[in-house]
Amino acid sequence: MDRVRSLVDKLREDLHQNADISALKLTAQQLLAALEERAIIKPLPEQIYMEAPAEPASSPEVIPAPLEVAVALSAPVKEVIDHIFLEPIKDLRSAIGINDKFQFIQALFGGDEKSFEAGIKTINSFKIFPEAQFYIKRELREKNNWDEESPVVKSFDQLVKRRFS
Repeated sequence: MDRVRSLVDKLREDLHQNADISALKLTAQQLLAALEERAIIKPLPEQIYMEAPAEPASSPEVIPAPLEVAVALSAPVKEVIDHIFLEPIKDLRSAIGINDKFQFIQALFGGDEKSFEAGIKTINSFKIFPEAQFYIKRELREKNNWDEESPVVKSFDQLVKRRFS
């Protein structure tokens, strides 16, 4: 549940700082993945209404209340989630947030940042998904003994798939 809280906080902070839409989508994707891991996600209704503040805070010392955005889902929630999860990524390095980077380094690369950077650089250099898939299987999964059922591995795989979609 701490992971969910930290992702919600990150999303609020990104919204407050008017972050790039791709960063917001990535954080939302990570949040949805974390919720699904814990089986606490429940289907959302077709429409959700929340109030948004009228104007942003003018003083940098004032910390505004959490930003709540009005959302009206015209398509089923599943389609929206699928769209977010399948949006293409041009560069893995820029798509991986700082928290996920540290998590990938620790869980998948045995704490070796150089190995992580080399792996990401190599994956980015491939032109098609089967090449990347073969490299990951032979050079990363087997050498680092990745657990195929691990949420971290699944999250990494999802990012790689999006890189080649």
